[in-house]
Amino acid sequence: MKTDTEYEQQLCELTYEINKYKKAIVDSGLDYYDFNLDTGTADESFVIGEKLGLQPEEYDTMEKRSTYFHPDDLSRNYDIIDRLVKGVINQFDIQSRLFCKDGSLLWLQHSGTLSIHPITGEKHLVGIMRDVTQEKNNTECLKYLADYDGLTGAYNRRSGLLKLEADVRSNEKVSIIYIDMDDFKYINDKYGHSIGDKALKNFSEKIKSFLPESAYLIRLGGDEFLCVIMNHYEKNIKEIIENMIMNPISYGNQREDRIKFSYGIVTYNENRHRGVDEFIHEADAQMYVFKNREKMKYASLETGAQEELHDKN
Repeated sequence: MKTDTEYEQQLCELTYEINKYKKAIVDSGLDYYDFNLDTGTADESFVIGEKLGLQPEEYDTMEKRSTYFHPDDLSRNYDIIDRLVKGVINQFDIQSRLFCKDGSLLWLQHSGTLSIHPITGEKHLVGIMRDVTQEKNNTECLKYLADYDGLTGAYNRRSGLLKLEADVRSNEKVSIIYIDMDDFKYINDKYGHSIGDKALKNFSEKIKSFLPESAYLIRLGGDEFLCVIMNHYEKNIKEIIENMIMNPISYGNQREDRIKFSYGIVTYNENRHRGVDEFIHEADAQMYVFKNREKMKYASLETGAQEELHDKN
């Protein structure tokens, strides 16, 4: 039979082993936890609690912790605990959103399993947690860069056309406006590419400001854009264009330094268009009809002005 001293020494050794592994977990940036499902108490290394901006007494029970979880994630987490207790699953590994004390959002990766005390029979949820907010942000950033044009914030050509194809397949009424900035080369040549980039950015923002909430903008490349508008009549779409024409963007210090553009409007017709390519091609063709007509009109005005000046002389 062991003496009290021997039991004390054995307890000390076990405590040392437990604390050693706990320290290794904490030093690696992880957070361990032990939730007593019967009493509702919570024990952990408080790494996540500190990141939430909390004091230990604000985070020491499951009830207190639950107030910081996003409501959608909290209900899912309770469902997982219920399935663990019932033996439907043996473990889990999920991500959840928590609100920090300052209102910001933290993403938590947490895995766990169920442990039952051999003497008391109390059920414990035990596992590891780590902050994956930066990883999540990096992933979202990469996804944004993959889907959107970095300069204008519009969909890039690849992702935009994929979305347009999906909208066309949904059999909704889809209309597009093919927009091409006039004389964009002139802007770059006269003021430089930095002003040209600024003009593109401001122009795209102006377009988006006039579009309905359900519409979206695609940058096809260079100075060409495609507005995709759902379930709107052509009359409403023409009003959008008229508003854009009435509110031009300036890019230089001269009175005439205002962005002009050409456009073509088409509504998808499955009997006329055999796909998105033909759909866009028709809008592109209409845009060039408009552009050529405006050039002829401008040339006619120039000729008339010259003839008038000649008659005066």
